[in-house]
Amino acid sequence: MFNKTLYLLTATIVMAGCSSPATPVVRKAGSFTSITIPVFSDQWADGKVQLATKTKRDCGAFAKNILPATFDKDFTSDIEGDRDMFFHISRADGQLVCNEVGIFYAKAGNEYTLNLVTKNKQCEISLMEKTPGGTQNKIQTYPAYASIVDGIKVCTNKDRLY
Repeated sequence: MFNKTLYLLTATIVMAGCSSPATPVVRKAGSFTSITIPVFSDQWADGKVQLATKTKRDCGAFAKNILPATFDKDFTSDIEGDRDMFFHISRADGQLVCNEVGIFYAKAGNEYTLNLVTKNKQCEISLMEKTPGGTQNKIQTYPAYASIVDGIKVCTNKDRLY
């Protein structure tokens, strides 16, 4: 019995010594589609970001807030490619409340960065697209409408909300 226990303990120690630390996964450009939200503590006080994929009826359902609880670095989330994506981005800083809802087309393999800034006491959204080849372009976002009842349903047309 003692020999079996000693053998198992020795095997466990040897196996533990052979394991290497986890190496970070490096993804090849163009093999994924993602959106990054720059997070700065002064910019994101009381902020949130929600995403939804457009369905056949030109609507979608927002998921919960994707911003992390701590605002220490930019936040990246994988999204579906070759689809229309709704976004809801909001922030409040004591002087100004921004609450923007829109839609854009997320091309598969591209990486997106969604920014919300205030200029002259107005909210401004910008969406940058980076292609697998490294080209960066500012892309157009279009208005969308979120339900004031539940804040979850979102559509390209107000009349489809209810």
